[in-house]
Amino acid sequence: MASSKTPVKTTALGTALAVVRTATGLANNASNALKVAQSIGATIRATREVQHISLSDLAKRAGVSKSVVSRIEAGLTSPTAVMLAKLAEGMTVSLSTLLRGENGPPVHIQLAVEQPIYTDPKTGLIRRTLSPVSPDATVEIVHNSLPARKSTGKFPAHSLGTQEHIVVQVGKIEVTVGKRVFVLEAGDAAQFAADSEHSVRNAGTRKAEWLLVIHSLPRVLKR
Repeated sequence: MASSKTPVKTTALGTALAVVRTATGLANNASNALKVAQSIGATIRATREVQHISLSDLAKRAGVSKSVVSRIEAGLTSPTAVMLAKLAEGMTVSLSTLLRGENGPPVHIQLAVEQPIYTDPKTGLIRRTLSPVSPDATVEIVHNSLPARKSTGKFPAHSLGTQEHIVVQVGKIEVTVGKRVFVLEAGDAAQFAADSEHSVRNAGTRKAEWLLVIHSLPRVLKR
């Protein structure tokens, strides 16, 4: 009888340890997400203040409420990639600049471990900035991945003259630029003017990955 009870005790102990590990993992993930949100929020606030843009003005430029911007700056909420893009356009800076936070180096060199990685809490889009982030950069190189059947949501139009290049590495994606829609598969590439609303949808049954190169004209600060 004693031997028959041993597996039960072992199973119970294993289950308890698994629960502890899961709880610890969730706590660590929540802590990391909070740190990322706080870093992004602080960067947005600092960028806004350097340009002498009020909270209300930024909210109007981005087309969102003042309270939403305030919560993002305070690190109380994790903004979506589309929301960050709207805020970036409102301050005439790149999205990568906002994601850089305090981790970017002071020179135009960015080691692999320093590349900003952002996960959209709503869509699951993972955006990794490959190119060095600098104030005078006119080209961004980004690696994106998106879960099956998910969409990035509609990104706002960039400034006139901005070009985007896409090279699909894995899967199949549907790209919408204004009213045009086209499908790209692994190995396919496309280039388009990004001064109109655009989005990407994973049209496949597995994760899609693509390289994105954004080329913009030198930025002029809004007054």
